[in-house]
Amino acid sequence: MGDVMTSIFPMELFIIALNSKVEAIQVELVEIQSYIERRPEASISIDRRNNKSIDTNNPTSINSDTNRGRLVPKTTSDTYATLTRHQFNLESLGQRLQRIENKTVAMKDKWRRGDEAIRDFTGDFAKTSNNSLAPF
Repeated sequence: MGDVMTSIFPMELFIIALNSKVEAIQVELVEIQSYIERRPEASISIDRRNNKSIDTNNPTSINSDTNRGRLVPKTTSDTYATLTRHQFNLESLGQRLQRIENKTVAMKDKWRRGDEAIRDFTGDFAKTSNNSLAPF
């Protein structure tokens, strides 16, 4: 009889411990439910439009396109269109930058030729004025 009591006693302790944990969880559940009821904007479901039951056979989808396999191709086509638009914008910017670079080169060339012309003019003027001046 002693062996039976020693083997039953730990099992009883285990059952008592489980019962106390279940009771604690039930108390927490009541607290959570009362907290949800106090908040008017709260809902059991994440999306109020969806069914609140999880026992239905047909899952409710936030976006019905995902169930029909349309979301990925649509996202892919939208992304492709966006990339094409950005590529066009980059090509336009590249063309604009090339035109700016060409105009910059042309302006630098004009300035260089203008500077050379001024130096030639001032050099010629200095030579002629030095020759025409007579020493006193």
